[in-house]
Amino acid sequence: MSHDQELARRVRAALEVDPHVNLHRFPVKVHAEGDVVTLAGTVEDIIAKRRAVLTARAVDGVREVVDTLRVQPAAHMGQDECLQHVRDALYEEPAFCDYRLVTVNHKGEREVDRDPVQPAGEILVTVEPDHRVVLGGTVRSLSHRRLAEVLAWWVPGSTDVKNDLRVEPPEADNDGEILDSVELVLDKDHLVDAGDMTVGCKDAVVTLSGGVPTGTQKRFAEYDAWYVSGVRDVVNRLVPVDPTDPERA
Repeated sequence: MSHDQELARRVRAALEVDPHVNLHRFPVKVHAEGDVVTLAGTVEDIIAKRRAVLTARAVDGVREVVDTLRVQPAAHMGQDECLQHVRDALYEEPAFCDYRLVTVNHKGEREVDRDPVQPAGEILVTVEPDHRVVLGGTVRSLSHRRLAEVLAWWVPGSTDVKNDLRVEPPEADNDGEILDSVELVLDKDHLVDAGDMTVGCKDAVVTLSGGVPTGTQKRFAEYDAWYVSGVRDVVNRLVPVDPTDPERA
């Protein structure tokens, strides 16, 4: 067995024992070349995607992980339909009301959806044939960069988000920035009641604690934290407080 084959085997073995990655229902292709590992395939959700990359990266001998994984879409829609949903989400978000918003359809045709006289930045949106959303342009803060990405992830037809937004002027990232973004996203999510929730972040590990009305909201809150770029792990200590909730855990 060659070095590349051995490294790929060890990465697959690590993925097999990760409880968040179900290789039997959603096989992941692992290719190793030198110390670079590429992951490909479709996974169940954002947690499986993030955990697969982190697990592969932790294998001894891996220097870099190329992530080409796609998340199973929650709804099937056309390429331009997906683009329209992302456009609507960004257009309706108050944080981006003074941004120039441009979309490019599958034919390469550009449409300026909003063009303020003095724009605070610009967001350019395209959707690839496999429904990966690509964000380009400039934003004025790390929280705006992360929020735009999460809004794209929330579109049911998206399978991945490539965030090429630049922050101008540049900002240094840290636990405080990640924490602010997670709290912002939880506040924006109408499917999660974060009123009794406490969020912490240390070394890019986000901890969710406190109470939520249902087990479904507990799961959605964890998804939201994983959607935020830069998060290394999520510890979910949320407790559903509705005793009649069948998903209470």
